[in-house]
Amino acid sequence: MQSPTQIQSSTQTPPTMQRQWYIQVEQQNYGPFDDQTLWAFMCEGRVNAQSLISQYPNTAYRPVSANPGLMNWITQVPPQLNSDISQVETDNKAQAVQTVFMVMAEIRSGRAMEFLQTLQNLGDVERIGDSVWILQAHANSEDIRNVLCQPLGSDDRLFIMDSFANETAWFNLGAHMDARVRELWDVSR
Repeated sequence: MQSPTQIQSSTQTPPTMQRQWYIQVEQQNYGPFDDQTLWAFMCEGRVNAQSLISQYPNTAYRPVSANPGLMNWITQVPPQLNSDISQVETDNKAQAVQTVFMVMAEIRSGRAMEFLQTLQNLGDVERIGDSVWILQAHANSEDIRNVLCQPLGSDDRLFIMDSFANETAWFNLGAHMDARVRELWDVSR
């Protein structure tokens, strides 16, 4: 199975027949999404090996890891987007100032220890509640999200706020919450 970028670059026009994908987050089904959108979600870190997907709107949801073709796509995510923690921190030290993030996570998958280890490797961390941490790091909110969502499962949720840049990033909040956060964060309206 080719990645969507290979599909796009291997032909002048997109294929006339596109597959449709549905993503399930917290028992809620979203979609349809075409191959290119699913690929973009993978590159953003919004879809990972644990994300539940199907080609049908209401049935047959399985983790991406159960689909060898889609797992091949995951392995083709550009290295700068699928890098390890130290590489993200190294890359960003040159271009990002140190900032303070508020990290909120609901971890239902049993991967809390993996998540905490990943979080602690990003910088100086202090837990301020059951599911809330303050993180000081050289990065931006999207890079932090892309690293922290790696150990998370399809039922886990993550929200990050950069307190200096007033930027947010999130994982698995769902389409309605996604739209609502964008609306609330737009103070220019």
